[in-house]
Amino acid sequence: MSDPARLVFPGFVVGERDPREAEDLARLGVGGFCLYRGTPASIAALTARLRRAAGRPLLFCADYEEGAWVHARGASALPTNLGIGASGRAEVAREKGLITAREARAMGVDWVLAPVVDLADEPANPIVNLRAFSDRPRAAARLARAFLRGLRAGGALGCLKHFPGHGSTRQDSHLDLPRVDAGLAALRRRELAPFKALARGADAVMTAHLLVPALEPRRIPFTLSSAGPRLLRSWGFRGLVTTDALDMRAVSERYGEREAALAAFRGGADILLVPRDPRALVADLRTAAAAQPFLARRTAESGRRLDAALVRSRGPRPALSVVGGVAHRRRAAVLFELCLAWSRRRLGPPPERVAYFEPQGARPAQGRAFLSALRRGGVKVREDRRGRARAGETLVAGLFVGPRAYSGLIRLSPAQRARLLSALRAAPDAAAVSFGSPFELAGLPARIAGLCAFSRAEAAQEAAAGALAGRLEVRGRMPVPL
Repeated sequence: MSDPARLVFPGFVVGERDPREAEDLARLGVGGFCLYRGTPASIAALTARLRRAAGRPLLFCADYEEGAWVHARGASALPTNLGIGASGRAEVAREKGLITAREARAMGVDWVLAPVVDLADEPANPIVNLRAFSDRPRAAARLARAFLRGLRAGGALGCLKHFPGHGSTRQDSHLDLPRVDAGLAALRRRELAPFKALARGADAVMTAHLLVPALEPRRIPFTLSSAGPRLLRSWGFRGLVTTDALDMRAVSERYGEREAALAAFRGGADILLVPRDPRALVADLRTAAAAQPFLARRTAESGRRLDAALVRSRGPRPALSVVGGVAHRRRAAVLFELCLAWSRRRLGPPPERVAYFEPQGARPAQGRAFLSALRRGGVKVREDRRGRARAGETLVAGLFVGPRAYSGLIRLSPAQRARLLSALRAAPDAAAVSFGSPFELAGLPARIAGLCAFSRAEAAQEAAAGALAGRLEVRGRMPVPL
């Protein structure tokens, strides 16, 4: 009988937890790990160490949605999906996928849990936003397909998420259990459309911790339902179905881990991702599979899919030196320049003197790379925490708002918003630059220019500085209505 332990993928925080814990789990029989944080060297060392401990192939995955840099310090920063949506260019999405794959595989990570194909159609959604390509299904599918081609060219597996679509919700499933109230016809027309377009040939799909009454009327999280896997298979999908992380509160605060995992497994999930107690879950799965022929058959079926994924991810690895290397960083800088968009163009000549402030009041300022790039370009910059411009200065407000797991927040606070609007209205000449959510540029005074870089990465800040100073032509368009 196949061992259901292989279907358990524990989470592991590199550099914080003891690698011996992971070695014990590898010897226990788990099929892989979901990795968080670390450095390129520490991640590469860990994946090699655990493969040796297991004595068999392991599949390592990670949420490298913007490339590896958000987790792996020193990896190449890459544009967000919504920035790529602003560019409208499939070649940018493909290049992002290729660089992501090469850097991930150099570190021993063969399965990239991306792309997100949720739609960015709810400004108040605290967890999708920049992670989506567009609010339009066809655009999302087109750019996601190009990203997947890049991943495959680099030898990595991808994963469509979060099925059947998390974009229209206003809650974060890390914290709560969001509900999607759209009817079946609306779901087919919008949220489901990118998944259906990409299902045939996809390596994997991640199901979401959502209530979706139109698809699953029993008021259980979609992750635990058979409705998702059944629908995917009807579209010709042959890859792995993985749950979203089982330690997220949408599930973990409502179900025991054994109950949730067995429900997902019975329903057709192949991978049980990031349980809180993987050792206990392995024991529970082995007991259940030994006692129930149906679960034994499910184990064999999922094991075959995992074996196929391992075969597809074989091949020589790039040298670790490619991670964050000069070649990738130079290519990424060009991508960031293509991912800028004006919400409202600036009129008149470029500013020669700038008073800069951030309504969020961070110290030191989050836009340090932006300010340094302006200064290198000859612009005189003065930081003013109150947002008051002097005669001859252009007031520039830097906004840093984006999705962050477990925060539940995606907007400036009312006090921060009031501070922003007051400063912009008082300045004779002003502009707002968003290094994150484009929706923060909505509702600004009509004379205020708005520029969106869609990312806080240093290369995004440098590109925005070039655009504001008039050295760089902004070619993108806003990918969502404001």
